[in-house]
Amino acid sequence: MADDYARHALSQLAAFEATHPAVLSAAQHLASEPVLRVADLGAADGVNSHGLIRDLAALRDGRPLSYALVDLPTNSWNVAAGHLQEAFRPVPDGSGVVVIPAQGQTGPGVADEGTGAHYTEPEAHGEACRRAFDRVPTAATVVSMAGIPLHQAPCLPTGTVHIAVTGTCMHWVPDTAGLPSSGSIFPGYPDHVDREERRAWRAAAQRHWQCLLEMRAAELAPGGWFVAAIPASPTPCPDRTGLYAEIIADMNRLLAEWRNAGRIGSATVEAAVVPVWSRTLDEFCAPFEVGGGQVGGLALESAELFRLDNPYWRDEAAVFARDYVKSITAWGGPLFLRAFARETGMRAADLLADFFGELEGRVADDPERYRWDYVEALLICRKRG
Repeated sequence: MADDYARHALSQLAAFEATHPAVLSAAQHLASEPVLRVADLGAADGVNSHGLIRDLAALRDGRPLSYALVDLPTNSWNVAAGHLQEAFRPVPDGSGVVVIPAQGQTGPGVADEGTGAHYTEPEAHGEACRRAFDRVPTAATVVSMAGIPLHQAPCLPTGTVHIAVTGTCMHWVPDTAGLPSSGSIFPGYPDHVDREERRAWRAAAQRHWQCLLEMRAAELAPGGWFVAAIPASPTPCPDRTGLYAEIIADMNRLLAEWRNAGRIGSATVEAAVVPVWSRTLDEFCAPFEVGGGQVGGLALESAELFRLDNPYWRDEAAVFARDYVKSITAWGGPLFLRAFARETGMRAADLLADFFGELEGRVADDPERYRWDYVEALLICRKRG
């Protein structure tokens, strides 16, 4: 992850900010908690979370706040820690923001995949947060970093999280290597015409969503909230769209044109698949309906779709096209680079530059098409008990 990731992740920030009113309302309801524990799921470099950390700390007014940044073990934790240290500088009496684990820290439940120290186990993570508040002087806010896949385990000990919040990460579907998406880099979109392939992706996304809900139900305390902004689709297949609706269609056309012109082979096109699924509201709600209204005690309170005005929008078409396409390189760059590496006799980096250059030109030709290129679902759930 580049140090300037957040500068090219404005859509993620806009979606995450849509969760803030519900999160702050939940925090007010939980004002009497001795320590308010918040889990930020899919936090990446954490920069988009700094505003919420500040707002929650202000709401707590000196009372302890435990805020966990949670992402994959391979996340750039050194980058996240550096941004935290820069944004929340120590105060003279030592009672400000404490960031854990410290850089280079080792020990049980702490690991480093080469990108920075992070907690790997819920219990070790929770115990480290508890110890941080035992320091003298007492820290007002502890920000921890945990590399725990969201669908595999709770991020903190069972029943200890008061608020779990996420923005724009739960559309990613793991363990889908080998699932084809013929005709579209985003599975399920209109160019993905193979019904059996779509059915396989839909089933994988259904299993993953069930796991995500079960893990949130496990980590939340009774009365706790799960607030999520997740890329979504207004309609099911074959008209499923959602996130990046217009520009994904452009990418699909451009890859097909290059293949038809002999510039790249079919294997390269087939390798360009992003493991995501834009769920409909019905798909989000299905596990709750099957479970009699709850999943492990977690009940859905509300679910609605909303559209984001493109945060990269500029009146100058060329500037908008440059910034919008640049935002896509954050996730699309590595994927297309691996796909283009299949072409012999060509430098993958050159193909990548040409691909995004042509894409930028298409966006600049008709920028209004991309003005509302983001559809999200806002879900609010609460743990019963």
